[in-house]
Amino acid sequence: MPHGAGSFWKRMMISAEEHRLTNQESIILIAVICMAVVPHFTHTNIWITLFFIATLGYRMAAILLPQLLPGKLLLFLITIAAVGVVVVNHAQLVDWRVAVDLLIVMLGLKLLELRKRRDLYIMLFLGYFTIASNFLFNQGVLLAAYLFVVVVGLTAILLETSRSRSLQRPLKTVGLSLSLLLQAVPIMVALFLFFPRLSAPLWSLGIDQQRGTTGLSDTVSPGSISELIRSRAVAFRVDFEGAVPAPELRYWRGPVMWESDGTSWTRGEPLLQRQMKYTAQGEPLDYSVTLEPSGSRWLLALDLPDATPPHAVMQPDFQLIADKPVTQRLRYQMRSHLHYNTGDLPASERRRALQLPANITSRMRELAQRWENEAQIQNHGRNENHAAVVTGALRFFRQQPFYYTLYPPLLFDNPVDEFLFESRRGFCEHYASSFVTMMRVAGIPARLVTGYQGGEINPLGGHLVVRQSDAHAWAEVWISGAGWQRVDPTAAVAPERVERPFDIDFDDAGIVGSPIQFTLAQSGFLKRLARQFRLGRDAVNASWHRWVLGYSKQKQGRIMDQLGLGFAKGAAIAIVASMLVLIFVIAALLWYRGRERVDPVQADYLRFCSRMARMGVVRLPYEGADSYAQRITEQRPDLKTAVDEIIRLYSSLRYGEANDAHGKSELHRLVRAFHA
Repeated sequence: MPHGAGSFWKRMMISAEEHRLTNQESIILIAVICMAVVPHFTHTNIWITLFFIATLGYRMAAILLPQLLPGKLLLFLITIAAVGVVVVNHAQLVDWRVAVDLLIVMLGLKLLELRKRRDLYIMLFLGYFTIASNFLFNQGVLLAAYLFVVVVGLTAILLETSRSRSLQRPLKTVGLSLSLLLQAVPIMVALFLFFPRLSAPLWSLGIDQQRGTTGLSDTVSPGSISELIRSRAVAFRVDFEGAVPAPELRYWRGPVMWESDGTSWTRGEPLLQRQMKYTAQGEPLDYSVTLEPSGSRWLLALDLPDATPPHAVMQPDFQLIADKPVTQRLRYQMRSHLHYNTGDLPASERRRALQLPANITSRMRELAQRWENEAQIQNHGRNENHAAVVTGALRFFRQQPFYYTLYPPLLFDNPVDEFLFESRRGFCEHYASSFVTMMRVAGIPARLVTGYQGGEINPLGGHLVVRQSDAHAWAEVWISGAGWQRVDPTAAVAPERVERPFDIDFDDAGIVGSPIQFTLAQSGFLKRLARQFRLGRDAVNASWHRWVLGYSKQKQGRIMDQLGLGFAKGAAIAIVASMLVLIFVIAALLWYRGRERVDPVQADYLRFCSRMARMGVVRLPYEGADSYAQRITEQRPDLKTAVDEIIRLYSSLRYGEANDAHGKSELHRLVRAFHA
């Protein structure tokens, strides 16, 4: 009798029910499942992680001591407790993070009842699902490569367990798994290139991914940026269409701070919207920015931006604000001018730029007055001396014993006064906030700007990499006739910070007040080797982000136009729908042709066995017809004549040469007439 897909799965499930897993099978499966779950440990709740580790350890112990495997009641109680942990640790239950945590919990629970082949199949399919769920949190190339290895492992286990006999050569099974997956690559590439793209990645639909951070905040206080500089995470990447500007010109504008309470700086109330205009000096600079997810709305641009990306606005202080938080990697085109004149200052903005906190001390006013007096002498008594006051302030920072340090002494009620006259040790936020405050004391409109400064050119990818360690704060002062001018007091104390790429030597980490030791990024063999590795990894990541994760609907359209398939763009959905219908029809035909065709002789025999089972004589799975008949007559001698006639005719039709229609009809009549 021909057997199709239905009989195959029936046999598989019967085998799965009867076959108990060996210790080796269990250990291999558990190891691969753990590989699929491990990436989730970086973002799941600590209690969920500990629960999975606990179930894993308990299951490994049960391999040595099978009596440790929990019964149904204990497993039910553990399940209730685990679900309770998930509920308690999530304020909002309708959330994809809850679903992922539940998936991890269920994997741990399934480990505890892993006994038979059927459990193995369930674990395998849960493992594939777990692999896919990892991309909700991270779509990096390294994770994708790692998870591909896990897929190869799961597929190898699926192949091996589907065999009637083991190959006893695990590497050959792994090779076969890899071969099958590689054969699917052309189809995967074709679907990736031509399947209609969504306007946003699938994993971002309806998902609020508050993960990752640019590190910048809408509040600046002493120590906030010096903490950030320890991170080497990428904040954004930049591709310039022309020459890359010099390091001292690479100021990437972020949040602008207007208000201070004497301790910290904030953006304050939104500025009144007005028409933005300034006089550009020199040629514009065109570039594209690939911004990492931040959870914030501000966009970074080279100072001073001359364009506004889609779905964003430019504030009167030239800060770019997106219409919603950046929760996915964002790429946008920009144009900036490195030299400019912003023109007149509205009265409302002038008032805000001159506001002072209540903790201005007498020695702060005396210092500002001294700078003004020096400026008047320098300008021969003329009143227009704001630029000279700025120069005098920078000279003060340069000539006095100020130090640029990651570990400044703790400042208390009046950070600016204590920094200027006592500690004189600080990071960029100390210098910028003190400078802006002193400019306001001197009657010069000033504001604090945060963002990034510099960046490292990756020669392997040709792009600029700006990291969290490039976070910076500087000042802007308004000068009559010149407009807002950038002033970086940090450059007066530590010009190395802005003049060239550098590495910070953390050997003195933790020593309060110790000056930063700047070292060239190229110094030392090990540092050069580490730097090349870092740049190579970044180049691979940048290409992955640009051509895979950044493969948008627009890019797909351009590729289809280049291939002469532009006519199909409008009908793409119809084409895909037709393909799905075609696949369904083919699958239905294959199922129809491969379905199990029941032999009427076998059907009558099974019906006879069913009737005997109701009489209390159940046929054993391994029992042949003659053996079954003998056992029946031993238990029910009164049925011997009828049973012998049915079994004789069945054996003749099933295994003999007789295959006539009359014999089949006679067997069918005898079975129907058979009764106790």
